[in-house]
Amino acid sequence: MVGTPDKKLMEVDARFSFRPPADQPVSLEETRRRSSEIRQDLLGRHHDAVTTEDGAFGRIYRSNLSDIRSDAVIVYIHGGGWCKCDLVTHGSILTDLAALSRRTVYGLTYPLAPEAPYPAAMDALFAQLAAIADATSAKLVLAGDSAGANLALALALRARDEGKDWPISALLLWYGCYRYAFDTSSHLAYGDGSNGLATAGMKQMWDDYLSGPVDPRYGELSKADMAGLPPAYLCEAECDCLADDTRWLAGRMVEAGVPHCYDPVPSVIHGFIHFSAHFEASYQSLKRAADFIDFSALLGAPQGKD
Repeated sequence: MVGTPDKKLMEVDARFSFRPPADQPVSLEETRRRSSEIRQDLLGRHHDAVTTEDGAFGRIYRSNLSDIRSDAVIVYIHGGGWCKCDLVTHGSILTDLAALSRRTVYGLTYPLAPEAPYPAAMDALFAQLAAIADATSAKLVLAGDSAGANLALALALRARDEGKDWPISALLLWYGCYRYAFDTSSHLAYGDGSNGLATAGMKQMWDDYLSGPVDPRYGELSKADMAGLPPAYLCEAECDCLADDTRWLAGRMVEAGVPHCYDPVPSVIHGFIHFSAHFEASYQSLKRAADFIDFSALLGAPQGKD
């Protein structure tokens, strides 16, 4: 049975999303500009409890609330199909995640496709993660949404494979795109674009991202070995053409013995966590992820540590 998106969520999404009519295509540059512009006024529920400052690789978000936690920092990678979005479009997520977790959040930037295809983003983020790991004694929580979830998971896999002694203690992954696959049940059910993200658009973004000459070992992750990854929070949006990718990843983690929380959220669409100040399910997903950081500490040693 195909789910139906919540009407209130769709209204909020329409208010804060730039989607030109199909018969009036615009350039990618214009899409990037307009997407950032329309989200400038999209604030997190706790925006007044978080201070921000520019960092070496993006922006740092610090909670002003009591009980600040210094045991871990969150390294967040924004989504946008590897080709658009920025720290403005994702500001509501970053501020509320900082407030709810009581931890510092590093919002990273990276070169975008198609101008900079794989592995440009991966290499840039890997270098940034190395610098953060060197600069702090805290554990590292890798987080991201959509293409950012793909990049966060890939960073953990590459760090594991290269034997990096970085204390990656948890993954927070929202509705990620992990496989170059478009014939799944969720693509067939929700891929027409009526809920926002469309199968055709997703395929184009994959093609742009993987258009470089390098073997995308840490891009297309369908053959990746998940063994040895840190505990993961996996959020699936029911009415999303990528929903099956999260179900697939949860299954792979079961096979590999990776502790995880699989969190399917009903009646929501791709990108729903942006709207935490306007839609309760969005806020609660961020809260569950923040709580998972504490829970993950009980599930084993961080990746990279004995």
